Amino acid sequence: MIIEEFRDLKTVNGVVRISEVDETFEKLYLQVRKKENRIYSDDEIKLLPYASKINPHKNEWALRSKSFLRFKEYLSHKKSKLNILDLGCGNGWLTGQLLKEFEHNYFCVDVNLTELEQAAKVFDSDNLKFIYADIFATTFPANTFDIVIINSALQYFQNISALMKELFFISKTYGEIHIIDTPFYDKNELMQAKNRTLKYYTSLGFPEMAGKYFHHTLEDFRYLRYSYLYNPDSLKNKLSKFIFDQDSPFPWLLVTR
Repeated sequence: MIIEEFRDLKTVNGVVRISEVDETFEKLYLQVRKKENRIYSDDEIKLLPYASKINPHKNEWALRSKSFLRFKEYLSHKKSKLNILDLGCGNGWLTGQLLKEFEHNYFCVDVNLTELEQAAKVFDSDNLKFIYADIFATTFPANTFDIVIINSALQYFQNISALMKELFFISKTYGEIHIIDTPFYDKNELMQAKNRTLKYYTSLGFPEMAGKYFHHTLEDFRYLRYSYLYNPDSLKNKLSKFIFDQDSPFPWLLVTR
């Protein structure tokens, strides 16, 4: 099992490092997160996606909790023990919640060492590894993962084709790539979206962060096999949001070979 192979690697503060740490990017990213009030305490991370009353992003998390519940329901139908990669895991809340319900092998990968170390402190399990790795600069074993989750993180990857090529290589033949809570833009509105992003990060005092945020359209997936597991623009979901509570404005895509 791949989980056993990672147990043999050196761990520092609960994190396996298999790429060189990009301190410049991490410093910038953490400064932005702090400005946005997205650096959470250990106790708050344990609660997510069910944010506390004092969380400044409570309304956003209320929507994300619905995405989480949909994915949890989906995963409940998987009967065998799986290797699950949480790519761009951040503070690890998603896998931390899944651990409570499902006994799989989990691998949380990010290029934010600070949040990885916090996650490793908050969530501890023999079936869980936190890994600092650049997915493009690190060779993961081929044919390893049953499920890859990219949860609110696709916007930090510039080239969709290159990313999917790498993920297909490390996934099993019938592996699944789940893209959750990620904005997709109308191709005719890309320039306006990029300008809004630049304006936003400039207002925070970090205009250079706009160059680390990438705007994707569904056109980026035109040569890939994908399906909607949740489509906010479907008639059913539009009516549901009109009659009941609000739901995530972002789709859930399943990408397969």
